[in-house]
Amino acid sequence: MLAATVARKSLAQIPREEFRLKTALIDVDNFVESAKCAEKNPERQLELLDGFVTLVTQGSAPVDDGRFAGFVESFAESVPFFDVPHLELALQLLTKLDEIKTPYEANYVDLWMALDGECLKRVTDWDTERLLHFADLWYPLRLAKQTKFVNKALWKISNRLRKLPPRTLVKTVFYINLTRVPMENMMDIEVNFAQNFDSFSIDDVAVLCMGFFKTETPIRSAELLDKIYHTTIRHVATVEDIALTAILKLLRYSSRIPSVPSMEALLDALVPRVPSLSTFACLHVALLGSDIHLCHGATLKPVVAKFVDNLSELRLKDMERIAFVLAHYNTAFVSGKDSILCTRILEDLPNRITEIVTYPRCYISLLYFLAIRNVYNVDYISAAFDKQFLKLAYKKNLPSAGREAVSLDAYACINLRDRYDGNRFPANAFQIVCKLTQDYLPNPKYRLTKSDRMLLDIQRTFGELRPGSTELCRIVHLLPHYQRPDILFCWDALSKRLLDVNELLPEQSTHEIMTREAVLRERSKERPLRLVAIVVGSWNCYVRNMKRRTGGYAMKLEQLRRLGYEIVEIPWYEWPVYSQDDMLKYLRSKLVAYS
Repeated sequence: MLAATVARKSLAQIPREEFRLKTALIDVDNFVESAKCAEKNPERQLELLDGFVTLVTQGSAPVDDGRFAGFVESFAESVPFFDVPHLELALQLLTKLDEIKTPYEANYVDLWMALDGECLKRVTDWDTERLLHFADLWYPLRLAKQTKFVNKALWKISNRLRKLPPRTLVKTVFYINLTRVPMENMMDIEVNFAQNFDSFSIDDVAVLCMGFFKTETPIRSAELLDKIYHTTIRHVATVEDIALTAILKLLRYSSRIPSVPSMEALLDALVPRVPSLSTFACLHVALLGSDIHLCHGATLKPVVAKFVDNLSELRLKDMERIAFVLAHYNTAFVSGKDSILCTRILEDLPNRITEIVTYPRCYISLLYFLAIRNVYNVDYISAAFDKQFLKLAYKKNLPSAGREAVSLDAYACINLRDRYDGNRFPANAFQIVCKLTQDYLPNPKYRLTKSDRMLLDIQRTFGELRPGSTELCRIVHLLPHYQRPDILFCWDALSKRLLDVNELLPEQSTHEIMTREAVLRERSKERPLRLVAIVVGSWNCYVRNMKRRTGGYAMKLEQLRRLGYEIVEIPWYEWPVYSQDDMLKYLRSKLVAYS
């Protein structure tokens, strides 16, 4: 792994003191007797530690054997008298205990915590080089995340991140990545990264990228992002899978619209690499453009074909992610491989029970993304909404469920209305989740997004088309499991007039699915009454450069139609933003059927 490679390189540079320990081949009882009368000087305690390690590694006794308690206590008491070489050797000896099941096993935990405490005391006296040297000694023990020393050392080093030499910066970020503790001044790392960019190898770039990703810190400099894109393109033929994956993760997390050309260039360069990449690296190639809706068919198609042939290599999490990509991009490959993959994923779920129990939320999200592709199994959906399974997934906090859970429930309710009679997501929790995940209705008194402004412009223009009718249409969440609201009006085809929807709808949102019956109530059987939803398609409702609806947005339109609404779709790229006259002309043409 990349992390192990970096650590090995670091350890190879560590100057080691030579100690000659005279540890005789003894049994446990002799060791215990010897430890009782041993001096508490560092050299003697290190000899005993060597003997302890030898006995454990040879299988003479388990590490948590109670007979070692006296030695462990004596060793811990002597640690404050260790100098730097003694601490180094003690940590090196502990690395030989490679059969440790948990860092908190009796005896072992007391040994490493005593060393951790002493290293911690010396943080203020040690310089950056020595701090990182000792972090390298803790790394093989797989205790870097648990030790207080490493965290404190990183905190001290963080005060001079901008001035660190390139090699030292890489090592520091490696441990930030390992501990997943973001520094308050991650911006200093970004500045250093940019200033010394040409000094870093592609593996160094990968370590730095992973440090930002693991601490959930995006890179803000567009110039630095472009440098990362271009250096990855230059090394695309030789960069290792793990390093490439680390870079792709950060690029996806940090990239915004201005990065589209660089992202397309990288994806073009990756096309010949896909056959030789691991499935995990391929997954992140497929995910790269998902946040900014950039679907790159030349890489996605071979990735999907590879997954079809190697489904057993995918984890449940990987299945959920690739299902998200295919649902999000609303793909329809000529080969049909995208649909084949979704079907095979569904068929493979009975073989993934252990993973499903371990990652129940992932299972629910996977079912939802497959449902967007109209690939489903009613028994699997019912199992997901079983009370015990929901408790496993969300404990006692059902309102913490995300949009995927309520959207899957809405799919069962709307799309499978005549075919589904299984378990449902609890109604009260459904309403709370919807309330927490949907946008507020736009209010001109507050800051507006472009989508908010577009909704209000359409509502105002609607009123100008039909003087006095501004109040006859209303911005409302018809499908509460979707983030964005729509504009609703009711057209009476017999009288050729608009009904006041404010008289039909409750004053406050109920966060329930607004069926025709819920809106019109006793008049819902009157066929001439036509409920019309004006749906604004903002930029994130379409795949970039294709004007193809995303899967989630296409599902929204389908569900509205299934509920009896007529749809007037207004894509963002058609709406004439800057001219009121053009707005009137455009909306008049869209509403010609209701005049």
